[in-house]
Amino acid sequence: MTDYMTAYGFTTPQLDGGHPPIEKHSIPVPVPEKRQILVKVKAVSLNPTDIATWSRKKESDDSLTILGRDVSGTVVSTGSDVTLFKEGDDVFYPGSSNIQGAQADFHVIDERMVSLKPKNLTHSEAAALPLTALTSYEVIHDRLSLLSQSENPKDTILLIVGAAGGVGSIACQIALNYGFTVIGTASREESANHVKNLGVKHVINHKEPFEEQLKAIGFETVDAILLAAKADDNINEAAEVIRPQGSVCSLLPLKDPLPLSFFSKSISFSYELMYTRSVYETSDWIKQHEYLIELKNQVEQGFIQSTLTKHYSEMNEHTLIEAYKELMSDQTLGKIVLEHSS
Repeated sequence: MTDYMTAYGFTTPQLDGGHPPIEKHSIPVPVPEKRQILVKVKAVSLNPTDIATWSRKKESDDSLTILGRDVSGTVVSTGSDVTLFKEGDDVFYPGSSNIQGAQADFHVIDERMVSLKPKNLTHSEAAALPLTALTSYEVIHDRLSLLSQSENPKDTILLIVGAAGGVGSIACQIALNYGFTVIGTASREESANHVKNLGVKHVINHKEPFEEQLKAIGFETVDAILLAAKADDNINEAAEVIRPQGSVCSLLPLKDPLPLSFFSKSISFSYELMYTRSVYETSDWIKQHEYLIELKNQVEQGFIQSTLTKHYSEMNEHTLIEAYKELMSDQTLGKIVLEHSS
């Protein structure tokens, strides 16, 4: 006999509505296979990638689309090849773009991108972290290779553009924990204060020229830049302040060619997409599990705080729509999380 669950999603894009047209649905509970685990969902965080999934859905596609790729919950069953988790484990993870989201009672996920939940966080607090933290670890380790730039991490200067956002908020903390010198950008007083509260001593405005602001706080150039927001708007400013043979990573695809100075300065440029390893099932996929374990340990030791800033105590079609409207205002700090208690 098939078991059913409640899920929140949409079958047609309805892009003129201004937000994902979330509706309540009843669907079969998924069955975990091989290295998958079945998780009872306790909390889900929203991400800009949810909006991208909604906006890119074709009008001819009438299948159910469920959003939600930042999850905290409890393992209720495991696939035949699972070795890392067991029934009853509290876990957190980011999900992937090639599977259904977790805005539902249950969710299946491959164990290679999951970790035990930090014991000192609630499910809501934990759900705010995985996607942005994994993105940040991959930027620092795999894209910018910051740990190999200098014997003294403090000598490596990292500029994070969009430091108050979801990825920026956690990237600042992780980079500071490694000992790097971090400069954040923020355009509003509220967001600048948020970045400073994370421990970042130097904050500049990304709506004003970078070079003059950096010189005013004692920096001629920076060694590496993470474009965590509005890459197209800031790529030319990044080109001005990145040192020769420096490195730049963007979380978003650029619409225009790179500035010519990237060639003359021999700048290393990369993209970061946290879903690459899971979508292509790369041979090093287990790294995501390892990065999440490091995140869990740093959270439990008090070195990283949850980036949860807005919390909904119940997840349903109405609160999801309200939350997505807020996310799409482009004025959010940190992460929006919805708790799921059913």
